[in-house]
Amino acid sequence: MNAKLKSEARRKIILDGYVNNEPLKDIATKIGCSLASLRVSASKLGCTRTPKEAAEFRRGFHIPEHKREDYHRLRISGQYKSRECAQILGLLTVPSSGKE
Repeated sequence: MNAKLKSEARRKIILDGYVNNEPLKDIATKIGCSLASLRVSASKLGCTRTPKEAAEFRRGFHIPEHKREDYHRLRISGQYKSRECAQILGLLTVPSSGKE
């Protein structure tokens, strides 16, 4: 009986973590397993992130479709970093760090 409750609690933690966009390391730590095991469990539950969602999660911002081509052009030909491209396109505000 305890094993069933543990598996239900594990499923709940995984689903909540993916819905709340928590880092995978944090979710794995909560349930006490490896990242590979977490990914397999999430895949079985059908709650994995698409490559596009994963990239947006790593970047920390969303690129609208009408600015996507400009973003990629800046990234590839302009050789800017992701954050710099986002600031140029107005997706992020420039942080006031006092460097300017």
